Amino acid sequence: MKKLRILNLEDNPNDSDLIQELLEDGGIECEITRVETGEEFISACDKSGFDIILSDYSLPSFDGLSALKIANEKCSDIPFIFVSGKMGEDIAVESLKNGAVDYILKSNFKRLAASVKRALKDAELRTTRRQAEKALQESEERYRMLFENSMDAIILSVPDGKILATNPETCRMLRYNENELRDLYRNDVVDVTDPRLIPALEERSRTGKFKGELSLIRKDRTMFPCEISSVIFHDSDGAERVSMIIRDITERKQKEESQRKFINGMVHAMVLAVEARDPYTAGHQRRVAQLAAAIAKEMDLPALKIEGIERAAAIHDIGKISVPADLLSKPTVLSEIEYQMVQIHPEEGYKIFKEIEFPWPIALIILQHHERLDGSGYPNRLRGDEILTETLVVSVADVVEAISSHRPYRPAYGINFAMDEISKNRGILYDPDAVDACLKLFNKKGFKFQ
Repeated sequence: MKKLRILNLEDNPNDSDLIQELLEDGGIECEITRVETGEEFISACDKSGFDIILSDYSLPSFDGLSALKIANEKCSDIPFIFVSGKMGEDIAVESLKNGAVDYILKSNFKRLAASVKRALKDAELRTTRRQAEKALQESEERYRMLFENSMDAIILSVPDGKILATNPETCRMLRYNENELRDLYRNDVVDVTDPRLIPALEERSRTGKFKGELSLIRKDRTMFPCEISSVIFHDSDGAERVSMIIRDITERKQKEESQRKFINGMVHAMVLAVEARDPYTAGHQRRVAQLAAAIAKEMDLPALKIEGIERAAAIHDIGKISVPADLLSKPTVLSEIEYQMVQIHPEEGYKIFKEIEFPWPIALIILQHHERLDGSGYPNRLRGDEILTETLVVSVADVVEAISSHRPYRPAYGINFAMDEISKNRGILYDPDAVDACLKLFNKKGFKFQ
């Protein structure tokens, strides 16, 4: 444990020695630097490094109150205690008012150790409090800087939606000034007809946070799409507050729509190209896409995944462009070599799409659509979790449509035969959830191919 460093303003060296002895008897190891004059005291304060100042009140060439004033100016964090042989009550009160933490009469030295310990503890608490206040101030300044300069809109409100504060980006985005926004509620700027709003509020109420997309309304009543992160929190007074960080995603949505139109056009062209070469499977991919999307919805998969399943299913046989047309329309059963030639179509389809960037794993779904849970499929004999969820859905739809429809080498077996096939191989070849959803669609919801 390091020794306590004491600056002692004292003209009597014997009293300094006595102070050290009393403190060490009280369990305080210390080093005392004794000074007698104002010049020495100022020099010592400038050097700093002391933990406490013990000062006589009256010295031949200096006085304690002057020393206290200097200490307050140069080292106000250091506790200052008067240790004097004689000190009137009025002077003692004045010294305490001016910043001294205690006064000890030399006739009552036994109080010294306890007074020093208390002064040091109080000083530590003051330092900790100042550091916390400084950290809080810096944190508030950082928050204010982030709040004011954020490129996202930020709204602070109470739980019922009354807006308390907004940053400049909110004003720019919604086209209100700050005072106007403070007179509004959340429902004045959020599209209350958006079907996503109620689930969003329920999620935030249940979990304390929400992140998703909603439509907002500008002052001129035009609506625009936004990505919103909202959190419930408590302020320094314990009051419940709500924050909303808002990003305008109009440009992103426009790009997505443009990309979607491009993809739809490309998919349609591909479908026509395949079906032109294989008239016996005309409409097969379209019907598989219809059923696959319905199965995915019945399984309650996310909307984006459902869209990807529908797109991939619509072109899952694109690789048949690389298969000789006479094999695709051959009216008899294929030979082993001919069948192997047809089996290249998943890999050929993968090659066509693997370099194209989609929001969904289109190329992999095409590659895997003949894989089976037990590893008996092709081309890579994948098993179980190695196969994408999207592929598992497309595979069931593909099998059902293929079995129930006419082929060059056989008549249509019908829906009942198809239902028997997926039922008996549920969990063996085909995903159980996808099979259950498909059976429910046909047996209970009256699904029909269009």
